[in-house]
Amino acid sequence: MGGEFSSLVRPVTALLLGAAILLMGNGLTVALLPLRADAEHFTQLEIGILGSAYFAGLMIGCLIGPAVMARVGHIRSFTAFAAVASLAPLLHAMFPLPPMWWLLRALTGICFAVLFMVIESWLNAVSSAETRGRVLAVYTIINLTVVSLGIQLIQLGDPRSFELFSLIAILFSLAAVPVALQTSIAPDLPGRAKLRLAWLMSISPAAVLGCFIAGLTNGAFWAYAPIYALRSGMPVPDVGHFLALVVLGGAITQWPIGYLSDTINRRTVLAMVATVAAACGVGLYFARFGPPSLIFALGAGYGSMAYPLHAVCVAHANDLVHRKRAVEVSSGLLLTFASGAILGPFLAAFAVEAGGHGALFLQSAAAHGFITLVMVLRLVVRPRPRSRRSGEFVATPQTTPAVFDLDPRGGPKPASPSKAAS
Repeated sequence: MGGEFSSLVRPVTALLLGAAILLMGNGLTVALLPLRADAEHFTQLEIGILGSAYFAGLMIGCLIGPAVMARVGHIRSFTAFAAVASLAPLLHAMFPLPPMWWLLRALTGICFAVLFMVIESWLNAVSSAETRGRVLAVYTIINLTVVSLGIQLIQLGDPRSFELFSLIAILFSLAAVPVALQTSIAPDLPGRAKLRLAWLMSISPAAVLGCFIAGLTNGAFWAYAPIYALRSGMPVPDVGHFLALVVLGGAITQWPIGYLSDTINRRTVLAMVATVAAACGVGLYFARFGPPSLIFALGAGYGSMAYPLHAVCVAHANDLVHRKRAVEVSSGLLLTFASGAILGPFLAAFAVEAGGHGALFLQSAAAHGFITLVMVLRLVVRPRPRSRRSGEFVATPQTTPAVFDLDPRGGPKPASPSKAAS
């Protein structure tokens, strides 16, 4: 089994290396931009728009990505969009103006949507029904750990200088090298995702709401968490430590929470997780001027609960449909997540403007508390969901709809005759 899995992953070693370098640069980006924006005296609303612009670009990229890949293929799409993405950090440093930064963040979102789509569809092509879950697990682990490492690169320079922006551009450009030089044959194109929110709401309103609020809190977090840490008195290196602990907390608890949700009612797990996330959010508000060790501990607790929410919601919705609809359901929930992530920074801007930097986590606590309330009400109204088939929990990155082609709940993918012939 191990040999078979190794033989499947070996052809995409260069792709995974390119993905790791790309995600490392993205981790540094999400830590650096809010700090530099704060140093440039952007208003809270301007910083909020900056956070929303990325997710707006991500949604646009999800729509145009398949057409681009159909025209020029996977390798050319990856190298071209990595090259365009590498322009954005350099232009950020050259023109620290809010409107320019909004456009650049949207452009980055579009580029990363296509880049993620290339990576995920390629991984799907080398996996089978028996190995797809493990391939997805490897990709998820790389995603979370490398982003954490990228955040730590904030310690290498001053956010007000040019060097860190140059380092991001170097990483984005370098990511294209292993992909461009690999000799593997490019895979077939992923299918287009359909978004049917009315149908999703009728299937699982709890999952739709949970994914939307998860996006809302995640979008707000990445827009303002670096500023929260900085204004709580942390030096720049500790800001990186705080963000990395949040991400690693989410990585560590993905599987334990997933196992628990496979054992008991998933809505009960969602209520429990959201309650703890809300409590950690309240704690982070009151600890904003406390010792860094307390903020670190609460941040790790917050991430350990907030990050698995999306995957548990996806698993709950997939319990209610036939496995052939898994990709369609999960793709719709991902775009719902992105919609919430666009709105989240806007709401956080008003909260931070009115209540100071700690209000970021008060808003998060209120949103997670609302999830708890809704899940409890749903458990009262419908104690046992109408399950067509109960599937296992699968941790999935929040990237593009193409990632759900890797989801083993979607069933086996037939091999392409043309590809087999080649």
